[in-house]
Amino acid sequence: MQVHMGCSHEGASWHAGVLSQSQISEALEEDVETLSELLAYPAFNQFARQEHEGSTRCLTLSAAMRANLAIAHALWRQAKLSSDVAAQVVSSCPQIGASVAAITDFEHNQSPGLASHYHERPDPFRLFDPVADEMLPLQVTDEYLDLVDDRFLLWRRPEVEPVVTAANLHARSRRVASDPHDCVARQELLQQLAGLNRSVCHDRVWLGRVADGTFLPQAHDNGKDDRLPSSVFERPSSAASTLEMNYRTKISVNISLAARIMKRRALGLRVRSANAPRPW
Repeated sequence: MQVHMGCSHEGASWHAGVLSQSQISEALEEDVETLSELLAYPAFNQFARQEHEGSTRCLTLSAAMRANLAIAHALWRQAKLSSDVAAQVVSSCPQIGASVAAITDFEHNQSPGLASHYHERPDPFRLFDPVADEMLPLQVTDEYLDLVDDRFLLWRRPEVEPVVTAANLHARSRRVASDPHDCVARQELLQQLAGLNRSVCHDRVWLGRVADGTFLPQAHDNGKDDRLPSSVFERPSSAASTLEMNYRTKISVNISLAARIMKRRALGLRVRSANAPRPW
């Protein structure tokens, strides 16, 4: 199996939210010089700092901004948008990065009595176990950006709020760990685990379109028109003519997967190459 390993100190950097350009480059598996094209965009460059001349240039990024960086990079490399347009998308729609980060960097307040039993950074879906297969999608949490006809962008996310699913799984795992003989808790945990990769329905939001090298956000009426309309932009107002069902090309980018692959590399966990065989 081909793997990529991060540096041992990078896990602390990730949790502190302070990453050097070389660490970001390694986490995204991108050449430093090439990556500077994306990091130069104001959405990311505003978080850069350099203590003194000649020192390492670092970015102080929140969990949402780290997710946004992974998303922009995925749109750039997988959907073939320009780095500028990819950065414009995440800058115009910051709620996307925040939604993805809620799972990638899941947080949960713990009572003092439970702190000794659980890692201070819960991972209810075990996405960052050393043996986890990061290449597999997780239906109940994963979000997507679809590039339709090379210009329209659609955001898809599970109808059931992923962070609620994560909190429920975390709570049930804590119950079982606190009392392994609690049969009811064990049964509930097993039932939830069995349904994690079931097919789910998605909320759909048209984000906007790309025109002349610029991202043009879709206007919504005070958030009331967030769900997929029967038509969009210049298409006919027929349900049978929606861009979701009728298109020439569509590229779907699993932005949740992109964010957790970035985090796994930053934590020094292995990540399989796209063309590497599975270990079974």
